Amino acid sequence: MLNGEAYILRFLRYRVAYVTQGGVLSPYLFAVFIDSVVERVRASGIGCYVKSVCVSVILYADDILLIAPSVTALQQLLYVCEAELSWLAMAINVGKSACMRIGVRHNVKCMNISTVDGREIFWCDKIVINLGI
Repeated sequence: MLNGEAYILRFLRYRVAYVTQGGVLSPYLFAVFIDSVVERVRASGIGCYVKSVCVSVILYADDILLIAPSVTALQQLLYVCEAELSWLAMAINVGKSACMRIGVRHNVKCMNISTVDGREIFWCDKIVINLGI
């Protein structure tokens, strides 16, 4: 974090694999595949650390939360995730994704985060919580 600010990108993915949604094995197979995204983010060295522990990526069900100390680092983390998700035949659902800034400068305008193919992920003004409920 820089000066108590954090930049967070939360996005939801959709499955492109041939596993039925709601199937008994779906969560286990998804966990096996998505683990490589976490490993790739950790290996990149980009993001936030607490006592030398990488906290740049947090997973909950099929949601990914990226935490970065700057907008530039957040953009780089997104590219790292996109590369790994692409290799896994998965993609980011930009329509269900949002960026959020925390800190003193949370309301200062900055550039939007964009995917490799140019789709923009916009900044939200308030906390967005969507746990699939």
